[in-house]
Amino acid sequence: MADGARSQGRQFRMTTTPIFIGGLFKSGTSLLRAMLGQHSHIAAGLETYWFEVDWDARLGRDGEPLADYVERMAGFFDIEIEWAHSAAEKAESASAFVTSILNEFAIRQGKPRWAEKTPGNILHVSRIKENWPGAKIIHIIRDPRDVYASLRQAKKWDSVEMFGNLWCDFMGAGTRAASVVHEMRYEDLTLTPEECMRKAIQFVGEPWEPGVAKFSGRSEDYDKVMTLSGHASSTLDRLRHPLTNNRIGIWRDLIAADELKSLRDFVADCGLGDAYDHITEAAVTSTSR
Repeated sequence: MADGARSQGRQFRMTTTPIFIGGLFKSGTSLLRAMLGQHSHIAAGLETYWFEVDWDARLGRDGEPLADYVERMAGFFDIEIEWAHSAAEKAESASAFVTSILNEFAIRQGKPRWAEKTPGNILHVSRIKENWPGAKIIHIIRDPRDVYASLRQAKKWDSVEMFGNLWCDFMGAGTRAASVVHEMRYEDLTLTPEECMRKAIQFVGEPWEPGVAKFSGRSEDYDKVMTLSGHASSTLDRLRHPLTNNRIGIWRDLIAADELKSLRDFVADCGLGDAYDHITEAAVTSTSR
């Protein structure tokens, strides 16, 4: 970044109300993050998985050396490795380090606020509120049948028991946090994006900008993750394409009726049958508008 542009970006003060996006994998968290990041006040980048870092033990995600995590974050957010290591040395916790990195990321984009999107954020609402008291949290929810179908395509958590446990963990956490988060439906985001994004922008307290309701696709995130990790993300691959609603109802061609019944029975046994029914019925209502 040119020195002049960086100086211009530092002429404002960072806000104390960051935005966190969470929701089950394959529920639209990346799409929402990309659309929010089109707002002139919001910088939104790749996932940090800040809650999986053991700062005291100097371990990053999945037990990796902390230095590896720090360097990956530098790459994800286009920050010099030396700057990131310096920030890590000064930080007393993972949340403090992520705050430093995302503040710098936002400043370099000339924006006063950042959004962090990691699906598991919804599992850590109390920690978010403890570390960032003014944070705004958005929980995006998708028809569980389509989530299951998407995970089946990705060959992850694709049995009734594995997916059922995962869905119950995320939805249970979302239900407990419902009073402090803004719930958004994936189907609404793709079918009526302006109406849906207007509510989200109002919730986070920003002025409306029509550009956030449109999305023409972006390749940079896919390319960046592929370069830095060698991992070809199916989610980021889809993010390279314009906003579409053609991922609604994919379960019909991928999941057998008896398997869906087993899934509904499984989550009912976990005490979330009513929530499952409510979400699937809402999805049907959205598509029938």
